[in-house]
Parts: sequence; C-alpha cells; structure tokens
Amino acid sequence: MIDIADIPLLLKRHLGLLLLAPLVMVGLAFGLMTFKTPVYSSSTEILLEPEGLRVAALADDVQQQAKSVQDLNIESQAYVILSAGVLDAVAEKLDLDNDPALHKSSSVADEGEASARQLRIETLTALRKVISVKRLSTSFVFSITAEHPDAYRAAEIANATADAYISQLISLRGESIKRTADTMVKQAANLRSQIDKVELEIENYKSQNGLVSTGQGGLVVDQEIQSMSTQITQARVELEKARAAFAMITPLTVADVEKNGLPQQANPNLVLQSLQIQYANISQQLAEADTTFGSNHPARRELQSQLTNVRSQIAQELQRTKGSLKSAYDQARTTLAALENQSTSLQSQNSRQGKAQVELRRLESEAEANRVIYDAFLKRARELQEQSGLDANLTRILSRAEAPDKPTGPRKLFVIIAAAVFGFCLVAGSIIAVAILRGQITSENDLARRTGAPVLTHLPIKTNDIGHATGRMLKTFGGEALTISSQHSMAIARLSYAIRQTYADQKPATLLILATDELSDSTHFSSEIAQKLREMGENVLFARTATEASDAEATTTSIATAEARAPKKRKWASDNDAPVVPQSSHMLSRYLKVDRLDTRRKYATAANLEHVDEDLLIIDGGSAMNNPMLPVLLRHADGIVLVSSLGSTKIGQLDRTLAYLQPWRDRVIGNVVLEAA
Repeated sequence: MIDIADIPLLLKRHLGLLLLAPLVMVGLAFGLMTFKTPVYSSSTEILLEPEGLRVAALADDVQQQAKSVQDLNIESQAYVILSAGVLDAVAEKLDLDNDPALHKSSSVADEGEASARQLRIETLTALRKVISVKRLSTSFVFSITAEHPDAYRAAEIANATADAYISQLISLRGESIKRTADTMVKQAANLRSQIDKVELEIENYKSQNGLVSTGQGGLVVDQEIQSMSTQITQARVELEKARAAFAMITPLTVADVEKNGLPQQANPNLVLQSLQIQYANISQQLAEADTTFGSNHPARRELQSQLTNVRSQIAQELQRTKGSLKSAYDQARTTLAALENQSTSLQSQNSRQGKAQVELRRLESEAEANRVIYDAFLKRARELQEQSGLDANLTRILSRAEAPDKPTGPRKLFVIIAAAVFGFCLVAGSIIAVAILRGQITSENDLARRTGAPVLTHLPIKTNDIGHATGRMLKTFGGEALTISSQHSMAIARLSYAIRQTYADQKPATLLILATDELSDSTHFSSEIAQKLREMGENVLFARTATEASDAEATTTSIATAEARAPKKRKWASDNDAPVVPQSSHMLSRYLKVDRLDTRRKYATAANLEHVDEDLLIIDGGSAMNNPMLPVLLRHADGIVLVSSLGSTKIGQLDRTLAYLQPWRDRVIGNVVLEAA
C-alpha cells in the first residue's frame, strides 16, 4: 500500500505526465466546444394567482382545510403548462410542425390526416424536451425556459407557451365558474324546500306530543326534574350528617362524659360541656378535701353530694341529647323518602315525552344542518353569478422572454478549467493505481522500513522519460539554484563522508554496493564514490564483478578451493561478534576486475589485487538478481550499500534481495535512492 504522505513525491516523479494530460484534455474540450452546434435558451416568468385556481369555497374553515390541496394544485401547474392542450396551441401558432430543429430524425413521410397527426405528436414530444418549467422556491412564480438553435425562435416558443397557458386558464376558469354557479342555484332551491318541510314537521310533532317549553329553559317537566334532583341531593347530605351525629352519640355513657370523652361535632352540646367542666372542678376539690380534712369532714361530704348531683344531671342531659339526634335522623330519612317519591312521579310523567324529545332533536338537527348549507350555497352562488362577467384573473406574465446574445452552456473558461482538472486528476489517479498494482517502492520511508537501514543519500540520474524531461525543463525555467550536476556531486560527497565516518576505526574494510533490482545501474556512481574517497585522502581500491562468461562459470567451481587456500591476513568476526574486516584480498581477485583510480598506480589485472593493502575496497556488485558471485561477495563484505530506484524497484525484488542478505542483514549500512533528474 502507498502511504498518503508518499503521494506528493510519487506525483512529482511524473510531473511531465501530470502537465501533459491537462493540455490534451483542454485541447479536446476546446475542439468540442468549437464544433458543437450552439443552443440558445430563453426564459419567461409568469405569476399564478391562487384564487384563480380555486373555483368555490363555502366557508373560511373550509378555505383553511383546502390550503394543502391548494399547494398541491400550484405544484401541478408545471405539468399543466406542458400538457397537450397548451403545447398544441403553441405548435399551431408558431407552425412548429415544419421546424427542422424539432424534427431532426422524423420518420413521417406520407401526407394525409394520419401523417399530420403523427407529425403533431412528434412536435409535442420534441417540445416537452426543449421546454422546461420550474417553480421559483415556494412562491407562485413559474419560469418557462425554451431551448432552440435559433435564439429568436427560443424566445418565441417560451412566450407562446406562457400566452397559451394563460389563455387556457382564463377560458377554463370562466366555464368552471358558470357551471358551478348554476349547480349551486339548483342545490340552494332544493335545500330551501327541504328546510320548509322539516320545520313544518317539527311544529306538528310538538303539538301532537305536548312538548311545552319556556324558551331557553327547555321543557317544563325537564326543569322540575332538575330542581327535584338538586333537593334530593341536599336531603341526602343532611341525612348523612344526622346519621353520623346519632352514630357518634349513641354509644356514649356517663363515664365517657366524666372522662372528657365527648365527640367532636359540627354543633356541640354546650350543656354537656358545662356539666363536664363542673364535674371536673368538683372532683378536683373533693380530692383536695380527702387530703386535707379526711373522709368524715362535713366539707368533704358536701362536695361528694355536689358530685353526685352533677353526675345525675349529666345522665339526664345525655339521654335528652340522644333522643334529639334520633329525632333529627328520623326526620331526615322521612324528608329524603318524600323527595324521592316526588321525583319518581315526575320521571314517570316525563317518560311519555322521552321518545318524543329524541325524535324532536333529530328533526331540529336536520333542519339546522340544511339551513347552514343553504345559507352558504346561496351566498356563494350569488358571488359566482356576479363574478361570471368579470375578468378577475390575476395570473400574468412578469417578464417576457428575449432573444439571448450568447448560447446556453458553461463558459469556455470554466470548461477549460474543468477539463484541465479532470485530466490532472485522471492521470494522478492512474499513477497511484499503477503504483499500487505494480507494487513499487514509492517513498524513502517505505524503503527504510523494509530494509531496516537509513537512506544515506538521493542520487539524481539522467533519464529520457518525457515526464522527467518536462520536469527538468520546469526546473530550468524556474531558476533553481542547484543544477543536476551539482546535486549529483553533493549526493556523492554526502555518501562518501558517510562511508568514511562509518569505517573510520575499522580499516581495512570492504564495501559492497548492490542494486536491488535489474534496472538500477550502480557502476558509474560506485566509481565516483571511490574517486571521491581518494580525493579525501583515503587509500581506496575500486573493483567490479567480472562480466565475462568464463569468469562467471569459474566462480561456481573455485569458491571452495580459493577460500580453503587463502591465508588469513585480515580478521573475521566470530559468531557472536560483528564483522570487522574481510579475509585476504587475493581470494576475491578471481572474481573482480580492478579499475584505475590513480594514474600513478595501475591495476590492470586481477592478479594485482593480491599485492595491495588499501584501507577501503569498494566493490560494485551490480544487480543482486543477476550476480552469480553474490554469496562470495557477501561473505567478504564488511558493509553493504543497497541501491534502489523509486518508482522502478518493485517490492518483490526488494524482498528477494533482502532474503539473499538475510545472514548478512546486520552489515547493511544504508540505502542509496536513485531519482530521475
């Protein structure tokens, strides 16, 4: 997968295609707009008067209920404008049956009534395609737009459509008003006769059943029953009060009164309360006399006599109170029974009029309903009769269509910009899709994450790709400070310093430069690195793998013998230590060709590699995919630099190279990224 942060760099490497595609799309768009037949659009606006669409309403509440229906009626006018009746009038007025723009592929060739009708049908179908009707927001304004290759013809069609619609609307409204008024007059006459008949039936019915009323109070019997019901309710309340008072006083005894056990009543007995107080006072005085004088003292006997007298009075008053409450309770029951008997008598008297009242109410309700409908019909019929001769239609044309100066369609500038943006997005999406499908390394972060080693430098290389050539041209005209040559030199210097710093304390050392794919060429810049290190004062020897077939064949048969006979002048790392230096150089002399770096010393043959003692040996290993000597080179290398090309090196190739390097992954010191300049 491609990281989002890597997309800008991926697109930058194909800058030429990203610029070429918009130019091509702009050219195609310009050609299409140049050779396309222009189409002119002209619009007219009409204002619909809602009252003109509604013929009759009986009352204000009906008008409110019909509001939603009115909104639907307004929306439906867009279809009415495009109806066959309106468009047929337009075609007849402008003779559109002979308009070639509306009959580009007409199949009607025969003459006659049938062919003329078929031609008119085709004309109406074509008009529905070139005429559009749109309601402006939630207003009552409609816009009618007509399209035609002729600007004046487009305006004529739009205006003729508006005129035909308004004419048809006025005609239909007048006819509808007249029909509605006539119908309402007839209905009003029928309702009047029904009202008279029902009212006569009501009066006869009252006379036959003796339904006497007092105006707003209703029937006399009903009023008496209502009054009697109120009295019965009051009597029941009084009876309940008397029963409760009698029930509370009945179980009381003299001892209860002496103990202050009188119940709380709405009308308390004041005599009992007074006697109760006297009894309490005398009892207190008697208790004090017992303490002061003794039981035989005359004062104490006097108090005892008074206490007995008060107790007797309490008993008498309690008995009198019980009798009084019992009499009140009996009287309340008698009163309630009398009222209920009288109510039963009135109800029996009114039972004969019950059914008569039901029928009377039905007749009165029917008469009232007919009277309301009759009044509404009569009022509306008179209004319609007065409006039938008036032109009260407010539907009108707000602005007539004019012949446009410019054809319909987006401005050329917008089309060109849209084409350029589309071309750019198309190529950008294709580049990203191809990169995803091909599985290429697209960013330094991806490369570093997969190899586990940092990116040491970015090395610009020359290419003949059209995209990169365009990019170089833009850099030239953009006035960038660094040229391709200076960038290349800076990258070589940066890599050389990195190698020098890495092996500052590990000399002598062998460095293998290895390409991860078959397309990345490391030969040229490998020698430049060796030359740069020599310029820095390092003792450097540059070698590359032999390309002759005989050397390649000899490799497989002489590896073991060469390693067994080689004297160990340089130390190898143990299994637990990091590799420091390779074994003797003459072991590699069979497989390497030495290039000349210093004119004072020549390394013309592989045999000379056995007699040198350089600090750094730079080996160009070529592609890891095609190098049969890769195992030998890896075993003798102290460090490995991987060379990859963004946009060219595939993930599969990189994974195979890393699989080859698995035992020596810890010797990889970094990556060199080749970038097309």
